[in-house]
Amino acid sequence: MKAISIVSAMALFLAACSNGSEPASATAELPANDQAAGATLSDIIAHERRDENRARDKWRHPLETLSFFGIEADMTIVEVLPGNGGWYTQILTPFTAEHGRMIGVTYPHSLWAQMFNNWGEDRYERFGADISQMSRYMSVDGVETAQPIVGYTIDDIPDSENGQADAVLFIRALHHLFRFDEPLIDVALSEAFDVLKPGGVVGVVQHRAPEDADAAFASGNNGYLKQSDVVAAFERAGFVLEEASEINANPNDPADGFVWRLPPSSTDNPDTQAIGESDRMTLRFRKPT
Repeated sequence: MKAISIVSAMALFLAACSNGSEPASATAELPANDQAAGATLSDIIAHERRDENRARDKWRHPLETLSFFGIEADMTIVEVLPGNGGWYTQILTPFTAEHGRMIGVTYPHSLWAQMFNNWGEDRYERFGADISQMSRYMSVDGVETAQPIVGYTIDDIPDSENGQADAVLFIRALHHLFRFDEPLIDVALSEAFDVLKPGGVVGVVQHRAPEDADAAFASGNNGYLKQSDVVAAFERAGFVLEEASEINANPNDPADGFVWRLPPSSTDNPDTQAIGESDRMTLRFRKPT
């Protein structure tokens, strides 16, 4: 298999957040403002505007995953690393449009600069990294939100948001926070803890390394993390692991190389196509009341 540089792999992974797939034929037709019609989460997921994303549902199980996290339409939800027109954003923004609120959180520029040697203004748009544009990044065609969408960096959520969120979602967004000489994970989880209401939930979906993997391999540089390391980080921050699920497990993934060797980042290798998307842990944490 042809080797991929870390920089190229990061670009492939992040761009994949908004990549489309082949459309499905059976879709729901709803009014422009879905929540005005009382749409359920199932309705949103079946909506025709998701046709380009639908082929990945078999790996990401959005209905089962969001239901496992207890996501409701009236929640204030923090989505970490939504990107520009992100895959889960296309579900969450319509679902919360009338009764809830969306907050987009991205990495600080210092972290982006470590991920990309040539990081600059030209990449802000591609990866949804300009917090002043978060409302546009997280907008969905035909959907008007009752509450404005705002954006922050994961290391600097303002005190005015403390205790306001019902849920924080880290969906394939943790590995970069574990990387580099000064990992940002503890700062990020401290901010997540503060922004949540007592009893609030954190939902995690993350590429999973085997527990016996070498620590250097499972450092986040390859996209994979050990589930035990993720749990330990959240417990350090004060969270309680409430339940783990195998909703997004893939036993065909040996988790022994770059995660970006797999779909959807790589689509031209028959061997990795046969594996499918990565093996992923799915964890629900709770902020104590």
